[in-house]
Amino acid sequence: MTIKRGESNRCPVCGGRLKPGRATIPFLLPHTVVLIKDVPAEICSDCHEPYVVGIVTDRVTELLGSVHNLQAEVLILSYSIPRPVPALAIPVRV
Repeated sequence: MTIKRGESNRCPVCGGRLKPGRATIPFLLPHTVVLIKDVPAEICSDCHEPYVVGIVTDRVTELLGSVHNLQAEVLILSYSIPRPVPALAIPVRV
């Protein structure tokens, strides 16, 4: 479930406290089960329901879109955001 930044630190389902953490979130697609690991989330200390903010939801949506053409019954993906490759310093002769 998605939450907005700055909302109450209480779970909207059970009222438990939300604490920052990482979650594994399952998605049941028509022909595939996708698990996304290490998703940054606020996790309820009572019912363990994970809540994510909009930017995290955008990344999860991007990941789910990337598996559209893969033919697998179960996929396990990591949330990690790809880091830009640093430019290599190449000496130039003048």
